[in-house]
Amino acid sequence: MIGGGNVLNKLYAVARLLVVVVAIAAAFVTIPSVAAILLVLGAIAGFGVAKEDRTRLYLVALLLVVASKILAEIPGVAGVYLSGIFGSLGTGYVGASVVALTLSLLASIRQDWTKAPA
Repeated sequence: MIGGGNVLNKLYAVARLLVVVVAIAAAFVTIPSVAAILLVLGAIAGFGVAKEDRTRLYLVALLLVVASKILAEIPGVAGVYLSGIFGSLGTGYVGASVVALTLSLLASIRQDWTKAPA
């Protein structure tokens, strides 16, 4: 986790909560630029993901995106709403995953350049 401050932890938690609220709302009403909103909120939340939780984050993002496509096959209105909710949650998780992946990459590069020569 970057910056162990209590304020930052609350910011990450609020961003995660907003991803869920916006994802659910977007299934029922039209929200302009909802994908961008979810990606940005997810990205903010992604800064608070601990190193040991990053792999789990990547898997959940993939699962949500795939599950949204499968849920669309449920007949009736329920499938449409569930697919929209899971797809929107997946979008938020993709935003968090991109940030977590970038932080991992930066840490690897930093480690490679700060190693003592063999």
